Amino acid sequence: MYSRYAVHKGIVAGFIACLILSATTAVQARTIRFYVVVAAGGSVDAMARIVGDKFGPLVDATVVVENKPGGGGNVASQTVAKSVPDGNSLLISANNHTLNPSLFKDPGYQMDELIPIAELMRGPSVIVVPANSSYCSLDQLISDAKSRPGAIPFGAAGIGTPSHIAAELFMLSAGIKMEAIQYRGSGPSLGDLVGGQIPVASSSLVAAMPMIKAGKLRALAVTSAKRWPGAEQIPAAAEFGMPDYEHVTWIGLFAPKGTPAEIITQYGRAARLALSNPDVQRRVAGLGGEVGTLEGDAFKQFIQDDYAEASKIVKLSGMKAD
Repeated sequence: MYSRYAVHKGIVAGFIACLILSATTAVQARTIRFYVVVAAGGSVDAMARIVGDKFGPLVDATVVVENKPGGGGNVASQTVAKSVPDGNSLLISANNHTLNPSLFKDPGYQMDELIPIAELMRGPSVIVVPANSSYCSLDQLISDAKSRPGAIPFGAAGIGTPSHIAAELFMLSAGIKMEAIQYRGSGPSLGDLVGGQIPVASSSLVAAMPMIKAGKLRALAVTSAKRWPGAEQIPAAAEFGMPDYEHVTWIGLFAPKGTPAEIITQYGRAARLALSNPDVQRRVAGLGGEVGTLEGDAFKQFIQDDYAEASKIVKLSGMKAD
């Protein structure tokens, strides 16, 4: 027979165990949302998911990736800029973050409303065509575009996105004009490219690499100054009479203004630890990218410098969003 003491002790132990379980569940239930500026399938989305898998456990949270495409990235940026600065709403953005304040009359957010935490990845865009395309090299595309100004459509992941800027700078450097077809991300544009709805696209190498490796797409050139490590079989656009042409995409992590400094520091360290994971580095390299190296003040300075350069690109290209 059990004594009253034993029964009482068992009840107390069970109660304590429930409290511990409840506390543990509460910690595990904390959710951080990564708001992504483009649709699923692109490089920004891929990095959000790759990093999020490792980032969450490092900060005792579950990371949920939420794609909020639209407005060239402005929809997601507005969402995070106006969110409660408690560390639970973060932005995953790219070059369009520093370009949109110059490109749009009212992007719906200000640069100082989003705190740069860490650079997650960098890599070039790539100019791609369907595997059965008549364009076998970039110079063939350039020649055809010169003979038919504005007649050749190209797909890009929305106005002001890195792949769009890469294409605009390519056209300026090559002295050609093509018709920009805007999509809500690299995934949708590449889907139409494979399906034959468009003849050429500018995409992040990260998003296009799986289809290139699968033989569904033919890569004409990467937009880096030299051939990109891990994709040396693809020539650089600079090899086709454009020695000064270069455009590299960066992807970064941001928090809303007012987020406590200790959280910013914690998240910066967690991002760096996640990026140092061999599995993350392998997956990023396999996609054709390199893990980012900047965080804290170094990343903040990089963002300021990129903003100044982006303003020049908008004026030079004559791009307009409104």
